[in-house]
Order: sequence, then C-alpha cells, then structure tokens
Amino acid sequence: MGFRDTKHWYLDLSKLSKSLEEYVASRSFQGNVAQYTRRMIDDGLQARAMTRDIEWGIPAPFAGAEGKVIYVWGEAALGYVSAVIEHFGGEERWKDFWYGDDVFQIYTIGKDNISFHTLIFPGQLIASERGYHLPDQIAATEYLNWIGGQSFSKSRGVGLYCDAALRLMDGELWRFYLLYNRPEGRDVNFSWEELEKAVNGILISNVANLVNRVLSFVQSQYESIVPKFPVDAEVAERIETSTGGYERAVEDALLGQALRAACDLAVFGNEYFQRKAPWASGDRGAVASAVALVKAMALMLLPYTPRFSGQVLDVLGIAEPTWADLGRDLGGQSLTSDRVLLERIEIDQIREAVAARTAGEEVADKAETRDDYASFEGFQKLDLRVGVIREAADVAG
Repeated sequence: MGFRDTKHWYLDLSKLSKSLEEYVASRSFQGNVAQYTRRMIDDGLQARAMTRDIEWGIPAPFAGAEGKVIYVWGEAALGYVSAVIEHFGGEERWKDFWYGDDVFQIYTIGKDNISFHTLIFPGQLIASERGYHLPDQIAATEYLNWIGGQSFSKSRGVGLYCDAALRLMDGELWRFYLLYNRPEGRDVNFSWEELEKAVNGILISNVANLVNRVLSFVQSQYESIVPKFPVDAEVAERIETSTGGYERAVEDALLGQALRAACDLAVFGNEYFQRKAPWASGDRGAVASAVALVKAMALMLLPYTPRFSGQVLDVLGIAEPTWADLGRDLGGQSLTSDRVLLERIEIDQIREAVAARTAGEEVADKAETRDDYASFEGFQKLDLRVGVIREAADVAG
C-alpha cells in the first residue's frame, strides 16, 4: 500500500448556501427531511467531491480530469433529468417538467439519501443557472426493521422477503399493513400483532364491514337503488374534514397518516350507521349518507388497496374513479352487488410457515457448510508460490 497525490473536482456547496437555504425554506418538507436538512445547513455546508480515481463510471468531462470518473451521487440524481428527456424521446415536452410552473415533483427515497435530494441535487441544478424546477417534496421514510429491531439480512436469515411473503398472504394485504405502519418520523419494527391488527382489525372489521353493511342494506331494503336524499350535514362535514386532512397528508408525503385518515372515516361510518339504525327508523337520508361515506372512503383507499377499493367503486357505478367523484351524487344509482369480500388472515398459520421456512433455510445452510478442512500439518505440505504475470496474449479457440 502506498500514498500518492491526486486531484479531484468538488461541488462547493458553501457557495450555494444562501440559495439552498432559500430553497429549503420555500418547501414544506416532512419532519425528518426538514430536520436533517436544516441540521446540515446549520453545521455549515461542505464541498463535496464529484470525482473518483476508479475505472468504472462516467468519465469526468473536465479539462485535466482524464482517467477520473464522476462520483456516483454526483451524476445519479442528474439522471432524473436524463430520464425525462429519454421518456419524451428527445421532444421538447421534457422542458414542461423541468422548466414549467405547473409541476409538483415528489421524490420517494430512504432516509440515508436525504442530503442528495435536498442539497446536492438542488445545488447542482441551481449552479447550472439554467432555471430548472427544483424538487417540491421529498418522501423519505425511516427504516423498517425485523422483529426486535433487527436489520433485514438474507445472509443471516433475518426478515421476510417479497417472494416468500406473497406466497403466504395476498399482496394487497401486505401493501395495506406496510403503508398503515409506514415508518414516518421513526423506525418501525415488523410485528405479527400489528399485522393482524391492521388486516383483521382495521381493514376487515372496520373498512370492509362498513362497505358490506351498507351495500347489503341497500340491496335488501331498497332493491339495490341508492335513496335520493341529501347527505346529512354531519356526514358532509366529516367527509370534508377527513378528505382535507388526507389531501394535506399526501401533499406532505405522509402516506401512512393519509391512510389512517381514510380508516378513521370507516370507524365514524360504522358508528353513524349503528346510531342512525335505518333498519328501525326508516331514515332514507341516513342510508344515502352511509353510501356517501363508503364512496369517500373507497376513493381515499384507492391508491392503497386498488383492487378492493376499485371493486367497491365499481359496485357504486364509478368505473373510472377520479378525486372529483367525491362530489358525485349517487342518489338513484343502481348497485351491481351487495358486498365486496375480504378474507381474514390466520396469523398463527402465517407465523408457523415463516418459522418453518427459516428453520429449513438454516438446515440447508448447515448442510452446505463444509467441515472437512485441511489440518495445519496438511496445509504445511502445500507448495504455494507467488508470481507476477509480465505478459499475456490471446490464445486461438
């Protein structure tokens, strides 16, 4: 090992500090993103090397930088620009995304890449002086760990990975659990108890329960026709409050918080339907209001449980749903079914399957481990030599 002098090219973030401070102040970054970025600015931005002395990579285009390549994070984020140009096939429309005002850019990353998206990448765009649109929102999650806070590791057999997980439970249910427990602001540990609570306790016992109670009631009592009655003021206000909070959470990249707002609407809906008891009171307005609750909840859940929510909306006669359907009056609409089914999960069976899989992998790993190592005495008998290859040539064939 030896040392040698070398020259590198840097992005001097300190010279961009004022511009970056103004940029960060103009954005509503979520908690962990704002805190991490603010701390780096307060500590004083440092110059970041943009070149490396390695063979693999994009050659550095600077004069005198022959033999050097661009540091991966010096060019990776700039690939966002290249990707949009590639997407539009070189047409000028790519400029609408990178120079337009009617644009809102959201970047979904892990917390270890925050600085590259809030400081280095914007710094590069600002330094170019080309007027690029800067990132609007950085949706950075904390870490999802395995049970007890262990880091996922295939080599150590820690965790459950997608291929195995999808054989154990429907992907839409995993999607719901993971987003409901999305690590926003803190690390989250996987938990069998939380999985059962999210799927059986919230999605099925609250959300699906409300859907099927209301749909089956309309089918049995109103011949599948939604009553033509105004939505109760109480329900209209609750829907407006819930969807408003949902929109703000999505804009702030708090997807777990937005999902919980949708699920809270289901809790309210079940309580409202039980309190109004239209089977006893004959309150047609309560039925129309309950249908409005189901519709709003399904629209909010659509990005999270697209298959289930899509089926619910299809039953309501909304084949191609948009957010504008929140204001759609379903009075007189004929329902195409009386229920949308979801099956409860058997958490003990899933746990046992994971335990059996893990045990099987450990056995396989042990079987592959060789214990027939040579003894030290045997090793001493080897004739090991070190040589230097001075010349090599291709061999025909």
